Amino acid sequence: MDFHSLMGRASTMMTGKRNDDVISDRLNYRYTVTILVGFAILNMNRLHTDQIKCWIPAFFTPNYDEYVRSICFVQNTYFVEHTDKIPKSSNLKKENEILYYQWIPFFLLVKAFLFYIPRISWNTLGLKSGIQVGDLVELSYDYKQPSTDSAHRQTCMNHIIDTIDQYCNDHRRQHDSRAHLNVLQRCFSSGWCLTGKYLGNYLVVLYLTTKLMYIGVSLFQIYLLGLMLGSNFAFYGIQVIDRFFRGIHWDTESRLFPKTTLCDFTIREYGHPKLSHDYTVPCVLPLNLFNQQMFTLLYFWYVVVIALNICDFFVWLKAVTVRHRLDFIRKRLQTKKQSLVRDMKNQAKIRAFVNDYLESDGYFILSLIKENSSDYVATEVIQRLYIERFLPRYINETARTISIYDDIDTRKDANTKRSNLCSWIC
Repeated sequence: MDFHSLMGRASTMMTGKRNDDVISDRLNYRYTVTILVGFAILNMNRLHTDQIKCWIPAFFTPNYDEYVRSICFVQNTYFVEHTDKIPKSSNLKKENEILYYQWIPFFLLVKAFLFYIPRISWNTLGLKSGIQVGDLVELSYDYKQPSTDSAHRQTCMNHIIDTIDQYCNDHRRQHDSRAHLNVLQRCFSSGWCLTGKYLGNYLVVLYLTTKLMYIGVSLFQIYLLGLMLGSNFAFYGIQVIDRFFRGIHWDTESRLFPKTTLCDFTIREYGHPKLSHDYTVPCVLPLNLFNQQMFTLLYFWYVVVIALNICDFFVWLKAVTVRHRLDFIRKRLQTKKQSLVRDMKNQAKIRAFVNDYLESDGYFILSLIKENSSDYVATEVIQRLYIERFLPRYINETARTISIYDDIDTRKDANTKRSNLCSWIC
């Protein structure tokens, strides 16, 4: 059992659902989105209970206390080291402002939506292919269940076979329908998922494009965190590991997640519009202790997701090559009856089955069935497609082709005899 099948089974056990993708995709749109939404709800709840606490002069009344907390939460505070003097320049204060703590819940929700965009694209554009891969995976999973009665299992398998055969044997996907395309049109259509609908690789190109979107979104998330925190977040994990080995604890002040900041505000005296007083008070951000641990966890989670996205993209890029597709189908055809193994000596049939009948999309559908149900079901589907659907057509087309060539050869022989007789008479 390979890694994809193992993780796919674990995902099915956890969610109870079958999918038309693999575990690396679900790490993006399902698990990452769940983590981000959970953190957003948790921050939203804590935002109104323990947002900010500021030290105020003793002569301030309780009303002043509430005002100071509100104004320092609404406007940005700034961070200054305890050993440094408070800067007088407003520009220096601007450079050290903490911009994010009020907006973290909303920012996390935006990040969750960004992670779901590739899934929306895959679902929307996948409907244009003319086949519901998710339904086939669901049927293959039902076929595998031992509790399913034999009649229902046979109905599921027949529906899978009919659907894949209708998709792969569509006359618009035949080679004759593509003869009018020149080299430039063929290359463009093959590389762009929206135009290669009937070239046999629509689903594959769309899926690889979706994986590139996952990679781009996950990398863009690191960039967004850097913008929000006002620092280069790409190397934050290295700093965390360095601080860990140096024995620096979470309660240590840092520029990214300071626990104590400074807040400037002005109070105008009632009845004296020209008389105002400027104050600078220290404030405590209790949420930043939680935010520091939360963003540390998100950083290392993003590293894992990005690594898996990149690795899985190249794995699928290799998997859709002609050689790998041939090996995939040949291996599953050789695991069945002995009579079929002897028939395997005719490799031209296997190549025609893989390259002309299934093509990239058919192989992709079979791969997803294997990943999300079992290799046994995928092998059964491949066997029946090859024996019941492909071979009869292949034999008929071969016989028709031989008949046409025999007829041409017969006409040539008759013409030759006629010309020889004519020349002998003449």
